Order: sequence, then C-alpha cells, then structure tokens
Amino acid sequence: METRQSPAGPARTASTRTAPTRTAFTRAPLTRSAPVIGLGLCFGLLGGATAAQASVAVPTARAAAPVPVTVLNGDFAQPAFTGVNSGANPYAWSVGSTSGTGTTGGVWRWDAATGGHPGGLTAAMLRLPGEATYGLKQRLRGVRSGARVTVTYDESPSVSNYCTAAALEQGQTYTVQGEGGPLTDRTTLPTTEKLPSNYWKPAWRTGLTLAFTAGANEPLLTFVSTVPAAQNNNGYCGPLITNVRVTQEPPPVDKTVPAGALPASEAFYGNDRRAVADAVAHCNGAVNRCTFTAEEAYSFSYYAPARVAAETYFNCTRNTLNRTRPVATANRSYGDLPAAAGLPGGGTGAPSNMAQQYTQGTGLAPAWNTTQERPVTEIVQPAEASWIETQAARRRTEGWFDATTKATDPNYDWRLHTVIDHPSTDLSDRIYQRTGPLTASEKQRCQSDRPSATTPVGATTPAGAER
Repeated sequence: METRQSPAGPARTASTRTAPTRTAFTRAPLTRSAPVIGLGLCFGLLGGATAAQASVAVPTARAAAPVPVTVLNGDFAQPAFTGVNSGANPYAWSVGSTSGTGTTGGVWRWDAATGGHPGGLTAAMLRLPGEATYGLKQRLRGVRSGARVTVTYDESPSVSNYCTAAALEQGQTYTVQGEGGPLTDRTTLPTTEKLPSNYWKPAWRTGLTLAFTAGANEPLLTFVSTVPAAQNNNGYCGPLITNVRVTQEPPPVDKTVPAGALPASEAFYGNDRRAVADAVAHCNGAVNRCTFTAEEAYSFSYYAPARVAAETYFNCTRNTLNRTRPVATANRSYGDLPAAAGLPGGGTGAPSNMAQQYTQGTGLAPAWNTTQERPVTEIVQPAEASWIETQAARRRTEGWFDATTKATDPNYDWRLHTVIDHPSTDLSDRIYQRTGPLTASEKQRCQSDRPSATTPVGATTPAGAER
C-alpha cells in the first residue's frame, strides 16, 4: 500500500536518510526580457550534495589593486572667483553641519598666486576649531562600507596677513578623519617669511596620505582646524589644503546575505543624510526625475537554497510506483523602499515612475511575484521515499537613483542607494525529484498491520436484520 506524510511532519536530516546526489540541468539562454520560469527535473541517486548546498552564491576576492574615487572639486576651484581670496563656499563641500542644508559658510579660499601651491591650485583655508562650526567635509561617493580607502592631499600653513609670526613659527594644527577611521592630528610645516605683498610665504608639503576602512557607505571625509583661539585671529588664520585625491580597495561581494535581510536603503542630499521617503518623493515625482545605475560588481543572478515542496511519499508496496502529481512554486520580491516607490512592484496596475527608472537603467522587466504549477512524474522504488525540492532563480540588483538634472553645486543633488531582490529574468527555476531509502521508523510503519476493528460491526447479526 502507499501512505504519505504532510509537509508538517518531521524534518529529514543526514543522520536519518542518505542524501541523494543532484545533477545540474541545462539553463535557459540569457535574456533581458520578462522572466522565463522553466524547470530542471533531476532524479536523485544515493550520496552526494545536500539541498542547502545548491545555492551558487560564492564570495569573490577583494579587488587586486586600488581604484580611483571621484572627489568633487578636490582642487577647490569652484565656484570661480577673482582677486586674492573668496569666502564663497566651495562646491560639493559642506562647511560645518551636514544635517540639513548641506553647507553653511565660513571657509576661505586663496588664489593660486597668493596660496603659492606648486601646481598652481586654489587652496582652502580651514577656519575656526570645532567640527560643528567650520569643519570642511565631503562624502566619498561610490565608496562602500568595508572598503580600504586612501586619501592623498597637500597642506601648507596659512598665508593670511591676519596671522602673526607666533601663530606660524611652530606650524599649524588640524585634524583629518575618514568615517570609520581614527581622528588623526596633523601639523603643517612652519613659515617665518613674508612676501612683498605682506602675505606669508607658504610651505607646501605634498602627497600626505590618510588610510582608513570605511565604516559606512559614502563615508564622510572631514578636515578641521585645531589652531588655538589665541592664534587663529577669529578664524582668519588657519592651515591650507588642496589637491584632495582618493583611491579605494572595494570590499568583496557578500552573496551570503539572504533576500529577507537586505541592507537598508540610504538617501543623501549632497553631503547630508536624509530620510529615504524624501528621496523617493523627489525621484517618483516624474518619470525622468532620476536615473537608476546598477553597481554591476555587486549585482548578480543566483539560485536560492532548495526547499521541499508538497508532501513526501513512501512506497510501502512490493512494486515500483509511477505517478504524476502537481507541484506549485512561488517566487516573490524583496526591498525596503516605501510603498510609494512601487519597487518592488505588485505586478498589477501601471508601473511607478521609479519602477520605470529601474527598468530603463537595468534593461530588466521583472515579474515581481510569480506562481507556477507543473505536473511532475515520480518513479518510486519499493521501500523508498520520494519528495520534490525547488530552487527559485533570483536576481539581486544594488544601485543608485541619482537626480537626472544636476545642480551647479552637488550639495543640492539627491542620491538614493537601494537593493532589490526579485525573480530572475535570465535563469529558470529548478525542480528536483529526490528519492532515498526509508528510515527505520518509516520501515516499521510500512510493516504495521492494516488498521481495522477486531470485531466488525454486525458480524454476529443474521443477514437482512435491521441495523
């Protein structure tokens, strides 16, 4: 006879049944259109890999060599100015707070002739002590948490005619820090000579470096003057920096993160952190308001771990069983953006503006939630169990929504980082038929007597009598 056990029954482990070997099937051709949900039917043999080993997620090695990171306005040339110096805030840099307006004010820049940089660059002068007052900051765009970052820049003591000889004769102090790294104290070379123009002669030191491991996505790089109040002349005497360059060694791709535990989305307005809902409201305002760009190195297709589908069947007969049964599969999408973003979508109605931006930027048109039912033919040998496992084909895309129209000053541009995990558009689902020997308890169940009453009802009543 044949019996069956519901999925709610005891879980099987390697200690109770030898795991059959699974054989990979031929995948469907790669496409960039709607998902092709196919199946690979694999018949199990005794011994070999377990279901949990079916995922193809394998971490890759760290990048072999540092790669450049774009530093916006690293030479402090913008906005352009005429004359010896300017109090206009340098584009892309925040001065003081990064919690609301992106930039406030208070950093002075010196022209190439007066600043005296050997490369003819404009220099920014760090002003009053205290990060919350006039610290000079910029987020390192494109740098991920865990990256090994190297910052290179040039420094000099101030050339300001507000400085006294006593303020410069020992050099000037400041701090530099990358988010996630230690606060580093630095002191410039001293200067003791004035130019005919009555400005102090610079003493440039080029190629200084700072190395740190990023503690956040887009870590904040901060320079702050620590010149004592008695020497900074109300902020008009501070060290100079320019020629800021950055490289990074990106962290390896972590493909072990399950779809239900994706990293949280992050939004920025210039150098400010902002609420994700605010960035969504901006990007979703029009179909061309933002552009989505995938981080290809961190986006990939993969197979989810195998799962048991439906019941497990035991062949308690003396014959080989050949039967067909339906197998239902479902595949859903994951993401943490507010519902207004329409990402991931619900599969009904017109796609949101952000969903269209995602499709245009990736070339993908996923079915956000899929269900399938297929007939599977099972062949079960005597004294064996048969069950079905499925592996969902998935796509994980990590990337940025950026303002399509760029502001003159990048402090007024929106950026939104997110990770979306949805049914794959270039792989097919996998289905495995698995068979294996019965466990000791299952064999005992197969050998038990057929349940019946010991004395059937009416066994001693004459035929034809009323019941």
